[in-house]
Amino acid sequence: MRHLAALFVVAALAAGCGKKPAAAPVAEAPDPGDATPATGPSERDKLLVALKTRRGDPQRDAGERLAALAGADPGVLDALVELLRDKTTTGAGKTHPSAATSTREAATAALLKCGPAGAAALKDKGFAILRDGLADPDAAVREHTAHTVGTIGPAAKPLAPALQKLCADPVAGVRGVAFDAVRAVGVADVTALAVLLTNAAPDIRRGAAEVVGSLTEVPGEAVPALGRALDGEDETARIAAATAIAAAAPKGATAETGEKLAGAIRKTYPEKVEPTRGDGPEAAYWRALGRLGKPAVAPAVELLKHKNPLVRALAARTLWDLGAEAKPAAAAIREAMRDDYADVALEAACTLVKLGEKSADIDGLMKAAFASPQPGIAAAAVGAVGRMGADGKKYVPDALAQLASPAAVNRYAAVGFVGTLDPADAAKQVPELAKLVIDDEPLVRRRVGAVLEALGPAAAPAAEALGKYLPDEADELARDQFVEALVAMGPGAKPAVAGLLPLVVDPMAGAALRAKVIGAVAVADPASAEVSAALVKAAAADDIGVRTAAARALGKLNPLPDDARAALVKLLRTDAESVVRLAAVRGLTDAGPRAKGARSDLDAVANGTLPGVDLWGKVALAAVDGDVRTAAGAVRAGLGDRNPNVRAAAAGALLLVGPTAADVPALLKLLEKSSTAPAKAAAATALGRIGADAKVVVPKLIDLLADPDGDARAAAAEALGRFGPAAQPAVPKLKEVVRTDPLASPAARRALDKLGVPDERPKP
Repeated sequence: MRHLAALFVVAALAAGCGKKPAAAPVAEAPDPGDATPATGPSERDKLLVALKTRRGDPQRDAGERLAALAGADPGVLDALVELLRDKTTTGAGKTHPSAATSTREAATAALLKCGPAGAAALKDKGFAILRDGLADPDAAVREHTAHTVGTIGPAAKPLAPALQKLCADPVAGVRGVAFDAVRAVGVADVTALAVLLTNAAPDIRRGAAEVVGSLTEVPGEAVPALGRALDGEDETARIAAATAIAAAAPKGATAETGEKLAGAIRKTYPEKVEPTRGDGPEAAYWRALGRLGKPAVAPAVELLKHKNPLVRALAARTLWDLGAEAKPAAAAIREAMRDDYADVALEAACTLVKLGEKSADIDGLMKAAFASPQPGIAAAAVGAVGRMGADGKKYVPDALAQLASPAAVNRYAAVGFVGTLDPADAAKQVPELAKLVIDDEPLVRRRVGAVLEALGPAAAPAAEALGKYLPDEADELARDQFVEALVAMGPGAKPAVAGLLPLVVDPMAGAALRAKVIGAVAVADPASAEVSAALVKAAAADDIGVRTAAARALGKLNPLPDDARAALVKLLRTDAESVVRLAAVRGLTDAGPRAKGARSDLDAVANGTLPGVDLWGKVALAAVDGDVRTAAGAVRAGLGDRNPNVRAAAAGALLLVGPTAADVPALLKLLEKSSTAPAKAAAATALGRIGADAKVVVPKLIDLLADPDGDARAAAAEALGRFGPAAQPAVPKLKEVVRTDPLASPAARRALDKLGVPDERPKP
């Protein structure tokens, strides 16, 4: 280059002198080490520009390509961290749950896609930049930075203090985004958050209530601030405070805490004699009071004098919850046993029994309650029997007699009581439950199905009745519950198959019902030639859902007939719908070594280009070879794949190789709003299998109960039922799902049962 420049200088001088230019000397060949070749922007630079300037799919594609490039080009990580300094946003109020709306959000997403190295770079160098962004003078920058931090999730916990400060930001839009981000990242200071429950701004109180009410761990030092919220007029804030006090209890509880809870109860319930339901959000006050211990005794005794009988009954139940701590209240409890309202008297009797008291008064009360002609009183007595422990055994025959009561509310209570018996004793009542499969009351039929499902194989004597009447069941929830009961019976459900097989092949039966029945018959009689023939026919149905169910069911046949295997292979190779092809691969996975004849077809799938299906092909090959766990490496790698279909497939396959606590971070990312519905549903199911070790995800699962996809909502409900006490904050939302969501209602009801929450009762 410098030789060429010299020539230009010489030429210019010659021209300037007005002389005829001399012959140009021959230029030397350029030295390769002496010059930089003229090249265009690098691939990295092009992608960084696209990440910064594009939106939507092009931007996401740039982020994914940068993540792929990072392994070969370490400079990608530093460039992405540097891009975090860019404050460009789409403006205030324009964050989006599934699309990047700022440069730093796009850069953060790309860093996370780079795997452990990207996450480390974000933490070591990027967090400081984001922390500054949370304090930026520009409200839009603060808002978008808070949203960006929220997309990182719990890994951003070091930023939680700065993030939480924005929950009281002067700008409402910033506050709203900050609260959402805090839910995703975690709370830095519970006490400071509790203080916001009494803030003058309604939106701050509401945002704080949503977060506080979802906490599963609350320190005792936060209880005084929570107690102050109980004095306010904002019912949402009060209920959130009570929920958090229950989570903290008995830590930090004082006599003042008990009085404040009692005050909130008096503020909520009318004094007039009006027995109403007690399982709404206000039940949080009673849960908190029942966990306080000694500080709750005096307030509960005082509430025994309330004019509302529901309050008196719940006060007596609270004293039962307190157990031995309630000994000093024995005299007041005995007085309550004389209450004119049976519910109050029976609750008091239960509490006295728990405190070790035995008297003829208790026997007389129970006898009168069971004999009462007033619907509902015997139902209350049935509930009391189960809570009296060993002392209630003498009343068991009276409780079981209510299975034949003319009052639906009493039958309903008796069916539920069967579910509380020891399995051997409960199994003896199955013939009586079978009679109620055609009960006039749908709620009774639903509960019968739920109890039979819980009994599993022991409920087999009811299989024939379920098979006979299920085709004519008009209540969809009861019908679904009957199918679940048959599946739980396993081979014991074989007597139901004859009644169910016509539904499998009847196109007029309704696709949803056929799909459920298909799953039941395969479990009930996997060796049946008739079942196999029906499933093969269903595999050729016009409806996608029916073909999908048939594909999964065919894999459960044992042995796997040649025509059944051929049907699976045909679906795998020729079906126009990817969901059906995926179901066929999963069916062959379930078949395992029985599907060896399809190995070459699976090998082609495993090495194919259909995202998600190819991963399941690898899992199926491992299953066919006899040990599905050998695919664990491919499955876990798939959890972080760039393709959403692969991530969804990996989450589903994880259930076969065995999810562990180490998988929680990857599964948590799959619960994000931007994930596909199958990915969210599979991730929720896997987290539920992990159980208590994954309790940090409870708030995310509660959010998932409002997902647009029914399968995702149902999976979230099922998972919450496996978390035990940690899932108590989900109870109000699960109850709402039971009341308003037909698709997820059965799963939510099962979850509430596992959490010990009473079911709704039929009206007397």
